[in-house]
Amino acid sequence: MDAMFDFDLDYGISRTRVTVRLNALDDGGRILREVSAKTDDPLADPAAGTDTRLAEVEAKCDGRVTVVVTDDRVGDLYGSRLVGSLKGAGFSVEEYRIRPGEASKSLAVAEDIYRFLAAKNVGRDGCILALGGGVVSDLAGFVAATWMRGVDFGVFPTTLEADVDASIGGKTAVNTSAAKNLVGVFHQPRFVAIDPGCLTTLEARDVRAGLAESVKHALISSEELLRFHEANVDAILALDASVARELILRNLRVKGDIIEADTLEQRDKRILLNFGHTIGHAIESGVGYTLRHGECVALGMVAACRLSVTMGLLDHSVVERMTALLVRLGLPTQLEERIDTDTLLATIRNDKKRRDGRLRFVLLEAVGRPVVRDDVGESPVRSAFESLVGLNAS
Repeated sequence: MDAMFDFDLDYGISRTRVTVRLNALDDGGRILREVSAKTDDPLADPAAGTDTRLAEVEAKCDGRVTVVVTDDRVGDLYGSRLVGSLKGAGFSVEEYRIRPGEASKSLAVAEDIYRFLAAKNVGRDGCILALGGGVVSDLAGFVAATWMRGVDFGVFPTTLEADVDASIGGKTAVNTSAAKNLVGVFHQPRFVAIDPGCLTTLEARDVRAGLAESVKHALISSEELLRFHEANVDAILALDASVARELILRNLRVKGDIIEADTLEQRDKRILLNFGHTIGHAIESGVGYTLRHGECVALGMVAACRLSVTMGLLDHSVVERMTALLVRLGLPTQLEERIDTDTLLATIRNDKKRRDGRLRFVLLEAVGRPVVRDDVGESPVRSAFESLVGLNAS
């Protein structure tokens, strides 16, 4: 492993190179050149000399069309840094901006980007880079996966939620009127370059929202990671540099291990990452995406833990412990806005995790012991959701 990257995620036929470093945006051109120098092609000649490889890299990078997809706010903050770095490394760079928010994660916006790519003559040797949070990376990855049946893709995440979760794994998608993320494809990024310095420009609410996925990883993986959160709440919220880097790396390794074991979600391992998301996504849709994704995941985790207690799987003390941590992190544990329960249940019935017509829920037996159940009736789900409305979080 060279010094530029912290670790690789290996999927057998491809891999994602991951780096967490300050000023990663300013190194964007060098990072992309380094990734371009590597190959996942099984037919590549391992005996090719250094001079030959360097010549191949120069030919591949110089003038290569690279499209940076970002939103208006992030583009104003960081676009010039990344674009300047890429141009300095010899790439031909175009930038496409979307409006911030979930409404942009749609087939209509994807179609707009396709037209832009066609106008700029982006071919199969082109590269699409996401600069932003989960909405940008989901959308840009979907476009990269489907443009000319797939072009290279890289991610420069700028939110805590993207840093700890959305940037890796290759799940790309757009939303539909029926539900969130129903249309998508797996397309692994060639690299993920995380610059923790970007977190300093986030609103406090967005920092807190990003921590929901981090708590999720702790609950499904280990007591040790949950205790790390409990012991470092103040430092985490203050974005202490060393603690933030440690938090990001620990999350990436938890999710990375699961993805390597079940890249395409076929072995009942990757589904564990959906803990809190079945009800959370339904809430997100039900409030018209006025709450942050992480806020909805926090609510979904509370409901999932209460459902686990109802199913006789989990001791109530774990619910109390998790709720206390969420409160300390400034995340919601009750729903202020009323959603019709029947509407929420109808959304859940469209959940992607169905198998053989049966809904599957990720529940907990204990911290670090998630379980997938397909025998959860509608009545306990209704009760778990309604417990979020107008009640204290205990």
